[in-house]
This record gives sequence, C-alpha cells and structure tokens, in this order.
Amino acid sequence: MSLIITILIFGFIILIHEWGHFIVARKSGVFVEEFAIGMGTKLWSKEKDGTLYSIRLFPLGGYCKMKDEDTSSTDPDSFSNATMPKKFAIIFAGAFMNFILALAIFIGIAFFSGSATTTVREVSEGSPAKQVGIQPGDIIYKINGKRVRSFEDLSFKVSGVNSKEKLNENIEITVKRDGELLTFSLTPKYDEALQRNLIGIAPVLKNGLLAEDIEGIEKNTFFGTIRDGFFNMIFTIKVTIVGVVQLFTGQIGLDQMMGPIGITPVIDSQYESAMKVSLGATILTMLNIMALLSANIGVFNLLPIPALDGGRIVFLTIEAIRGKPISPEKEGMVHFVGFILLMGFGIFIAFKDIISLF
Repeated sequence: MSLIITILIFGFIILIHEWGHFIVARKSGVFVEEFAIGMGTKLWSKEKDGTLYSIRLFPLGGYCKMKDEDTSSTDPDSFSNATMPKKFAIIFAGAFMNFILALAIFIGIAFFSGSATTTVREVSEGSPAKQVGIQPGDIIYKINGKRVRSFEDLSFKVSGVNSKEKLNENIEITVKRDGELLTFSLTPKYDEALQRNLIGIAPVLKNGLLAEDIEGIEKNTFFGTIRDGFFNMIFTIKVTIVGVVQLFTGQIGLDQMMGPIGITPVIDSQYESAMKVSLGATILTMLNIMALLSANIGVFNLLPIPALDGGRIVFLTIEAIRGKPISPEKEGMVHFVGFILLMGFGIFIAFKDIISLF
C-alpha cells in the first residue's frame, strides 16, 4: 500500500508541476509538443490538438516538451522565439504550482486539524523559560531578533536544528506581554529522548474551523486558518532552503538525503500509525506529506543547476544582462549534460536508499 501511495503522491506533484509549465506555455502562445508524466517507455498516449499526452513507465519525473525549446526558431509559437517575460513565466510556473499545491493543502489541513500558536499556554516548572520569567499568556514574538510566525518556526529556531552542539548556546527570546516587548536570555535544555533543545513551554492550541468541538480549545477564525496555512508553507520552504545550504556547505552529508525509495518506508510508517487513529487522520497525514514534498520539489527545481528550472532561469538572467540570448543549441547541450549528471545522482541516491532498506 505504501508503494502505491508513494507513486500517487509523487505522480500528482509531478502532474501539478508540469501542468504549471503547460498552462502558462499555452497562454503565452507557445506550442507544447508533449505533456508527459513519468520517464522512459510510453505506457499510454493520446494526441489532442497536436499535443501528445503520455504516461510513461517510471513514475518519478515528467516533462513538458515545447516547440523548438533547444533550437533557434523564428516560428511565432516556438519557445525560443518567445519574449523574455514569457520564457521566465513558463519556466517559473512549475515550481510556483508546487508552492500553490503545498499552500492549498496546508490551509485545508488547518481547517480540519487546527494549529499550535505562538502564545504560551503553560510553562514547565524548573524549565529555562520558567527560570527567566516567561509566563502563560506571553506571545513569542522574536527569537534572536528574528520574527516568529508559527509554533513550528519557533520550535525550529529554539532547537538549533536539533543538535547537541547547540546545547550551551544562549538565545534571546522577545515576547509580547500586555502590549509591551520584553526580551529574555536563556539556554535551552537538550532532551535526550526527543533529541532536541527545549525551553519548557506549551502553546495555546486553536481547533480547526471544520473540526469537531473540543472542550477548552477555541476554534480558529477563517482568516487565522488561512494565515496559519500560509506560514506553514513559508516555514517548509525556509527549512528546505536551510537544508540545501547545509548540504552544499558540508554541514550535513549525503547519508542524510533520501529519494522516493527512501521515503516509501517513512510514508508506510506514517500510514500505519495514522490508520490506528482513523481514516480521516490517515488522509490528513498523507496530504501533509504531499504538501511537504511539493514544497521541497518546488525549491529543488529552482536550484541554479543545469536541466532544472533554476538552471534555465540562470540562462534567462544572463540573456537579460547581455541583451541577447545564448545559442539555444549551446544551452541545450549544457542542460543535457546536467540531466545526465542528475540522473547519475538520482541512481546513487536510489542505490543508497536500497542498501539502507536491507
């Protein structure tokens, strides 16, 4: 079941991504030759209005092939002849739709499951927060001078990416209390069981607007729900960017990365746990995973690497600076090399994931 769910999740994310390219290309007057979900051998195809729609053997990938994408052309409906703004919009649309999908899911989840706020409900006795004078009712406003918008963001900033190395580092917490801003300096306490730094506070919870009433927990407002979903998406994007930076700077290793094969057992574990609660909880859990992956894939595709959307945006930026385009044939060759390298990297990650499974 977990394998089927994994394929469906990735398939839908890819569909949304490629549909973003497709619809903006069509609206921009660029002809799309093929819209494919998956890679490799065709399993199914259908032609409509000159565009071939296909499903291919390997469900981990897809593409939107546009007319004269990698060759020079003066045809009015070719990609290479499109204006700079249209090219940029077409390329950016894939990642943008991934972010829109993540946003829609996070908002939907907030409507049904509620959220934790940055308002303090309880302070544990003997905790770092208690020792410096943080009180119930305080609103956590900033950590180390940076604005906090969600409880997830608060936890992330406090945890120091959950590292023991951050154990003895002081942090400054600014709270709102009766309209005033108060700043406290404290040292989080590392919890061995949870493997993260804690300050000893519990948040005020808001119940989902469409969830069943829970005594003692106030329902969120409509706009509060939209806000929480939006900031959950922003937080996910931020954490993904932090992870990418840490990967390229050597702060985390390739052993901490995983591909679709490595994600499958994680989805299986989450599925089994959620099914013990209810079908509704299972659906929300799987949707949450889809939202996280969609935001991650959106960020990954915008990396300035050849063959990715970000690599194409780099070439468009160079074109804007130079005032003339780089030869599409030369750009196409660069992207082809990048594609081969990405495929090699993907095979390496897949091999690592398979070794980890056994």
